[in-house]
Amino acid sequence: MDNPLANGARALAGQMSVGFLTEENASKAVQSLAYVLENSVPGPAGAGASILNPGGRLESIGATGPMVLRADQLQYQLGQGPCLSAWAEQSAIIIQDTEQETRWPQWTTAVEDFPLRSVLSAPLTTEGRRIGALKVYSRNRMAFNDHSVFLIERLATPAAIMLNMAWAREARKRLVAELMEAMATRDMISRAEGVLIERMNITSREAFNIMLSASRAEGKPLRVVAREIAQ
Repeated sequence: MDNPLANGARALAGQMSVGFLTEENASKAVQSLAYVLENSVPGPAGAGASILNPGGRLESIGATGPMVLRADQLQYQLGQGPCLSAWAEQSAIIIQDTEQETRWPQWTTAVEDFPLRSVLSAPLTTEGRRIGALKVYSRNRMAFNDHSVFLIERLATPAAIMLNMAWAREARKRLVAELMEAMATRDMISRAEGVLIERMNITSREAFNIMLSASRAEGKPLRVVAREIAQ
């Protein structure tokens, strides 16, 4: 009989093959994956992913419940925990019993009243890029073993590839949009300069300096000042 984690890996591969590559859909796919993880362990307490955002900080996506978000947030605030270590060390991390764990004392103390006792986390990495980490929490002690590590790593690989491809696509879209906006702004400034040159019989540099001074004095973006002049 197929293991649900193996089925999840195949599902992710299928989504990638049909162009399932937008940032929004990639995040939804990670959440679907998190539910697969949650349902595959005894005494599930939740699952999700910690992802490195454009600002260089880890944030949670695809969490299956509020407890996951709270446990994750404590890791980010304290700067320690199994998911941070999985990401930083690029290796799978297992906590067999949070009450006995000594590697992250501040975090395990902070979550001692949470309904979780064991944790499994694996890094999300592709093409040398450390994207983040998958994780699954269990209410049971000793919920994970070497086979669990093998299976979560099978899921982490296609998930990391998919997220990387989605973000690359979104980055290209944002770059195109920014270039188009920059070109539109340049054209608007040129039109405004022409208006000022004609009105005031000044040079192009003088016209630009007038707009720049107005932008600073009025607290408006230069493109807004140029649009008001050109209209």
